[in-house]
Amino acid sequence: MAGEVGLQSDVLFEGTARPRTLHLKNLRRQWQIITLQVVATVALIGMYLEVVSTYVVGSIDHTILFDTIELLISDQLPLGDWLTGEGRSGLARFFVPMVLGLSLGGAMAFLAFQTPKVQQRIKLGFIVGLIVLLIGRLTLSWFAGMLFSFDLRLPTDSELQTLQWPLLMIMSLLIMFIYLLPVIMGTRGIWGLSRRSIAWAIGFTLLFLGIHAILTFPLIKSQLGSYGGTLAVLESQTSDPTIGLFGLKLVTKEQFNLILIAVLIMVFQEASYGVIRNLEYAFRLPESCKRDPEYVRQMDNVLNTHLRHTFLFLGLTGVATMVALGFHKVLLTIVSDTTGSQWAGQVSESIELTLTYGLVISALLFLSLMAVLRFFIPWQRVIGLIQSRSNPVEPEPASKDFSQL
Repeated sequence: MAGEVGLQSDVLFEGTARPRTLHLKNLRRQWQIITLQVVATVALIGMYLEVVSTYVVGSIDHTILFDTIELLISDQLPLGDWLTGEGRSGLARFFVPMVLGLSLGGAMAFLAFQTPKVQQRIKLGFIVGLIVLLIGRLTLSWFAGMLFSFDLRLPTDSELQTLQWPLLMIMSLLIMFIYLLPVIMGTRGIWGLSRRSIAWAIGFTLLFLGIHAILTFPLIKSQLGSYGGTLAVLESQTSDPTIGLFGLKLVTKEQFNLILIAVLIMVFQEASYGVIRNLEYAFRLPESCKRDPEYVRQMDNVLNTHLRHTFLFLGLTGVATMVALGFHKVLLTIVSDTTGSQWAGQVSESIELTLTYGLVISALLFLSLMAVLRFFIPWQRVIGLIQSRSNPVEPEPASKDFSQL
């Protein structure tokens, strides 16, 4: 009876507004869900561009690979320069391919919401089109030649040459898709609500960073010869910090790029997974709960809190990472300002603090200080106070309408 009453309660008089519910059709159009998906998409694009600008552009980008292939085959690839980005410099090489990757990922997300019958037809059409593109011209010319000459024979060299263009086209597209895999899978995961695609985007990015770090290790890079010389390398000895807070320089530009990549990965992950988690929760609710205004209000609070925390806590994570990497600078600056001794200047010039393990020691000092402060400052109570201030409890209504019970 409760389900029947709930269903009947949605039948409203003409001209009245339909009440909000937690059905997926309505919830997916809610501004908080769309905002989280847009934030995840922007973070995905920013993450990809940061990785590309730091490690790929001018080093191992797709235009260099296309130029090498064209030299080997002594011919132009079928994809135009306007599509591949050849002839451009810097990140401009990836602007048009990235739009292509976003469009393909969006099309895959749209396909995921179609019925199984429509998906099967589209996949079948894609396979048939690929076969026609690959061997269509060869088949037509070969059978036409045998039909008019009344001779059963193998394809001639001129007929086999018709395979060159489609094979080069498919190879060029595969190379482009490999470079654009994080964008394609990430877009499909965000708008197609696929955890697996999001994991693919993050995993492929981390795998690339790991392999690049291994290949740029001095002993391994020296074995790669001329190929290793093209890899972008982050120096083991850091230079003077140029980026900081409140006039205090904490990290170098290279370190800031790495922090930005990590923060953007976390924003992309939290925003995209947050959408999926909340939609799954709403989907599993009983029908009567989906129509309950109290559940709708709770969902609004959860989504609003998730939006605030996405920007607040992940922003604080980036700031804390900068402080952790430059914590020795903070300590030495405090010592220098308070005592005026030369000891701080001599220590700051020590080569140990400019190497990688020096930054690790600095970060460990910061974490140790935060762990000690935990015994003096109740961080959980502080966070709870901030949340209570930012999320005031709404007063209960004076009366309830029990007409639908």
